[in-house]
Amino acid sequence: MNIVTILLRLIHIAAGMFWVGGSVMTIGFIQPTANGMGSEGAKFMQRLTGPSRLPFFMNLAAPLATLAGLTLYWMDSGFRPEWIVTGPGLGFTVGGMAGIAAFILGVVVMGPTSVQMGALGKEIQAAGGPPTPAQVSRMQMLQGKLHQGGLWGTVLLVVALAAMSVARYL
Repeated sequence: MNIVTILLRLIHIAAGMFWVGGSVMTIGFIQPTANGMGSEGAKFMQRLTGPSRLPFFMNLAAPLATLAGLTLYWMDSGFRPEWIVTGPGLGFTVGGMAGIAAFILGVVVMGPTSVQMGALGKEIQAAGGPPTPAQVSRMQMLQGKLHQGGLWGTVLLVVALAAMSVARYL
């Protein structure tokens, strides 16, 4: 194993660990707890997803894991069909496709929805009073979209983790 492969595996595994772990923690534990806390939970989530560095590191981990994984896949497979249909090839292919789908979901749904929520939150704050019914409705819609996207992304990441974890043994 050469140094490039070792570095790529370290990047892929460390970034993937952070990405999957952060997603499972957020969707499985943090969001439900915050939702149960009412307005205090909403303040906590604003702080967590705003000034904290969690979004930055999640947005860094996802492309790092994806790019390192694609490079490792190419190094192993050369994109040769005869390798892809082997046990390990199928495991890494399924895991890779699930990870790429989660990444695309993050870029297409999660990112833009988060930006829209942030802009709406600033608009509400700038008005200085309680949100209008239209703003409340829009925020609830965006929160639902973000939750569904996060749930699907987490499922895809867990599939990717499981498939890649056992791929070499298939």
